[in-house]
Amino acid sequence: MAGSDMRAAQELSELIGLIYDSALEQNQWERLLQKICEMFPGHMALTGTFDGGHFLGGYSPSGFMTERFKSMYEARWDDGHFIGDQKAYADERAAALRRDPPTLGRVRSSRDWYSDEEYRNTAFNRIFMKPVRTGHWTTLVFALNGTRLAALMFFENEEEKLEKDFVGLRQILELISPHVVRATRIARALYMAKEVAETYKGFLDAIAIPLLISDSGRTLQMANSAGQRLLDRGDIFRLSQTGSLSLVDTHDFNAFRKILLDVEIDNDARGLRLEQADGVISLCVAPFHPSMVTHLQAEKDVFDKDQLLAIFVGAHGTHSINPGLLQDVFQLTPREATICNALASGQTPVQISSELGRAEKTIRNQIQSVYDKVGVASNRELSDALSVFRAVGAMFDSEDPYLFGEQQPQIT
Repeated sequence: MAGSDMRAAQELSELIGLIYDSALEQNQWERLLQKICEMFPGHMALTGTFDGGHFLGGYSPSGFMTERFKSMYEARWDDGHFIGDQKAYADERAAALRRDPPTLGRVRSSRDWYSDEEYRNTAFNRIFMKPVRTGHWTTLVFALNGTRLAALMFFENEEEKLEKDFVGLRQILELISPHVVRATRIARALYMAKEVAETYKGFLDAIAIPLLISDSGRTLQMANSAGQRLLDRGDIFRLSQTGSLSLVDTHDFNAFRKILLDVEIDNDARGLRLEQADGVISLCVAPFHPSMVTHLQAEKDVFDKDQLLAIFVGAHGTHSINPGLLQDVFQLTPREATICNALASGQTPVQISSELGRAEKTIRNQIQSVYDKVGVASNRELSDALSVFRAVGAMFDSEDPYLFGEQQPQIT
């Protein structure tokens, strides 16, 4: 590898490392934006959020910020949120978005939409860019939720007479795009995990039962480790390539969609019982209201619009715990999950040995493996540990047909 190639690879590696650090810093993305502006002189940047054609906010302004730009920013943004009439250019932007809908991780430029002459005549340029001596823009969309999005935005500073390497800028943004999207999700997941642990600590302190966070449109936002293993197993939930969450069974799916809508409308939790081939599953769908912290302002703009829903997966009533859930949470083997349930129901090693047709010594070895994986030393401790699965059903009156009885789906 040539020396220049090695330096380029090293610089890209350092930039990728900065992405993950910058996603979690107090002013999210500030150092990343500063670094890219240093790499591509004549550009300035900020994190922008939009709802369709309307500006929502602008955060962490960085790079070669002109005095004119600073003055406009101070006049038109209040604590990062845009103020003022946007009609003159919002309709124009909305029309452009209809022609070319935004995609998560995509890098776009005003040059994709307009020639230089066309761009100079746009309302957006006349109202926003020209007065502050900025020209074409390039963006990387790092968060997307319905009509709302957040993007890293780079503007060409026309007060700087040097030639702008907008082609190189775009190439770098395309290279780092997957990392920016991934770092965004990590930052969001870390905050949500903290929020979930605090909100539901009564039954999440001991064991992290499968948990999925979805918006009301069924787009998965995050999953804990057990929830991710449940998704990977694919027996209960199915996740589309676009991140849409559904249930494998069509009848259950219709009931599930109705429950999501009910929770969104009533802002109250609902339960759903699923009859699986290997045992009963209980779902609890509850409102989830994370209050995004300051350094995730762009995330707040994009995701505070919609209700988020927490989907807990556990056991119901007196039913044995679904073996698949035991595998998801404790990473037991299918045989160990069967033995775990037998122990929980009060069976002795001798009884389990007889029922499964296995040598008692083998069963005792497998029981010890179960204890080790669950992190207990006795049947009593095992019973206490498994009680967390019952919390999903215990949140409600298990006999209430409205919550856990036969569902009558209204959506077809």
